[in-house]
Amino acid sequence: MAAENERSTESLAADLRQALDQLGWSPAALMDRMCSLGDYRTQATILRGINRALDGQVRPSGELMALVFQAVRFQRRLLRTYGNTPWTKLGDGSHTTQIEDFTITLTPQTRGRWRVSLVHKDGYSPPFPRWQNNLEAAKHMAFITLDNGLNWLLEYEEEQARAT
Repeated sequence: MAAENERSTESLAADLRQALDQLGWSPAALMDRMCSLGDYRTQATILRGINRALDGQVRPSGELMALVFQAVRFQRRLLRTYGNTPWTKLGDGSHTTQIEDFTITLTPQTRGRWRVSLVHKDGYSPPFPRWQNNLEAAKHMAFITLDNGLNWLLEYEEEQARAT
C-alpha cells in the first residue's frame, strides 16, 4: 500500500468525493462547515478550492481530507446518538421533535428540499443551515446544527461565568 503522500491527486479527489457523498454534502455545504469552524478565507475562495480539489485540478490538502474524514466520523457518532429519535409529522408536512431542550422542525420547501430550524426552550436559535435535498439529509443536518447550538450555549454559559 502506498504511503498517503504518494497517492495520486485523482485518488485523493475520489476519496474526497466519496466522503462528501457519505455526508450528503455539496461543496457549498462543506464550505459552510469550514466557515463555521473558523476558516477566515472568503466563501468564494473556499468554494473555488473545494471544487478544484474535487475536480482533481489540485491535490486535496491534508487538512481538507482530515476535516472531511472527521466530519464523516462526527456524523456517524451523531447518528448513533440521535438516529432513532422519534419524529412527529405535522399537518403541513413538517416533521418535528425535541432533543436536549431544542425543538427541531424540518419544513418541506420547493423541489423536494427541506429547511432545518432549531429553537432552544429559552429562545436561542442557531443559524439555519442551507436547505437540504431530502428528509434524511435534513435530519442529519439537524443533528449537526443541534451540536453547534449546544456548543454555543456552553460557550455562552462559560463567558457569562467569567463576566461575573
